Amino acid sequence: MTPRVRRRGFTLLEALLALVLATLLFGAIALYTGTWLRSWGGIVARGTREDTVAIVLDRIVEDLEAAQPVHADGPMAGAVAFSGQADTVVFVRPALGYGPRAGFDHVTYFNGSAGGEAAVIRARRAWPPQGGSGEDLPLIRGDARLGLAYAGPDGAFAQRWGFSDRLPSTVRVTLSGTQPRPWTQTAFARLRVELPAACGAKDLFQECMSALNARR
Repeated sequence: MTPRVRRRGFTLLEALLALVLATLLFGAIALYTGTWLRSWGGIVARGTREDTVAIVLDRIVEDLEAAQPVHADGPMAGAVAFSGQADTVVFVRPALGYGPRAGFDHVTYFNGSAGGEAAVIRARRAWPPQGGSGEDLPLIRGDARLGLAYAGPDGAFAQRWGFSDRLPSTVRVTLSGTQPRPWTQTAFARLRVELPAACGAKDLFQECMSALNARR
């Protein structure tokens, strides 16, 4: 008589133990994957923000380097149309366009809001002031603030430009924020022109230089 072979499977205890081990294993994998994905998401977000900030800084620097020392009240009359504060800069530059857009633009960079959200804004208006509206363009939204400092020929930076007869030689432009941790990016605009073009005239050169020296 052939002996019977007993078929032995998993006991309930063994099945429960295997289930617990599998749960722990998959939980560990999920935890590791989730942490890695969050880290990767943070890296991507930081990279995207840094790229955006770099583009905005390039735009501001390019604009400032094209600033012109245009007199507010006509040739050699009144102050130069440039105002520099710690968080706002106003200047005149050649317009980017042809026909109706030729001439000069009155440009302002400042910390404002767009759609209820904080933003760094570039405002453009026609120069000299005339009828018609310009545009207010939010360059970067959210946790970013614009900071500015100005230097003359001596290279010393101040948060306010205090001269009304010429432009600064250098403007330091800073964008900063606090999320997800404090960050700062800085660029420098070296203006191509500091004095009005009329100062190049022979009969006005000495007058311009005397005025500049008297204010230093």
